[in-house]
Amino acid sequence: MTVAQRNWYFKGAVILSFLCLVVLAFLSRRLIPLYPELQELSFHRSQGGLQSLGRFFAMAPLAPFAAVGLSVVYAFVVSVLIARFFEKTPCPEILFVDLFSLSFIFEIIGIMAPLRSLYPFPSELLIVGTRLLIFGRFFGVLSLFASSVYAAGLDMQKQGQVIIAMVIAILVVALRIPVNSQSWDSSLVMFSGYSSMFRFAESALMLITVVSFLVAAYSRGTGEYLFAALGAFLTFLGRSFLIGSDTWFTLVSGTILLAAGTWFITVRLHRVYLWL
Repeated sequence: MTVAQRNWYFKGAVILSFLCLVVLAFLSRRLIPLYPELQELSFHRSQGGLQSLGRFFAMAPLAPFAAVGLSVVYAFVVSVLIARFFEKTPCPEILFVDLFSLSFIFEIIGIMAPLRSLYPFPSELLIVGTRLLIFGRFFGVLSLFASSVYAAGLDMQKQGQVIIAMVIAILVVALRIPVNSQSWDSSLVMFSGYSSMFRFAESALMLITVVSFLVAAYSRGTGEYLFAALGAFLTFLGRSFLIGSDTWFTLVSGTILLAAGTWFITVRLHRVYLWL
């Protein structure tokens, strides 16, 4: 993939994330008042990564909506910055970092439960939406994993094939996941099956991603990838806190960790390819 072709991906990411921001801003005034009641009707606290730490804090009714908003803002801001600073930089890893940030627009699906209170629609759409949300989350994890594999030396000419393979593999899994459209957790996401298995898979991919950046640091003889490895760890941790937030603690800490981790990855990758 040429730099010019890759830049079209960057522009598309900016447009998509901006449109999601507009939609969310348009609906926010009517959706926000619905969150306290819907959170009280949740079956149990949200899970995922270190989200269980939130059980030591009281639930905040507006935290799930704020998490959706911050996720979309994150996707937009990171997409804009990558398009601005990597426009002429031949960095194969950054495409997958951009896809990782773009995956956060799928978090807007988290408004479906309150949206159904305003506009009654078939429960089948909740099932489809939840599967799309699962798809987006795993696409993001695999994208960041792919960026580390490229850093470690994967063939740079096969980016399009890698993206297609990722999409197909995740779709096959997402379409088979059982979803309960009648119940949701405290982050207002519908219940889905195999949650423990997926959390284990995400943890394994996080570990492999960090190790791959460390391998890149050793094989290429540059310490920049050491900071990228640290950034990947912070990014995964912050993402784990943010996407399932039902407290202000997980929301704030997750946002800070996610922003810090992304900064480490993007700045260090830019320095690696700065003079190419």
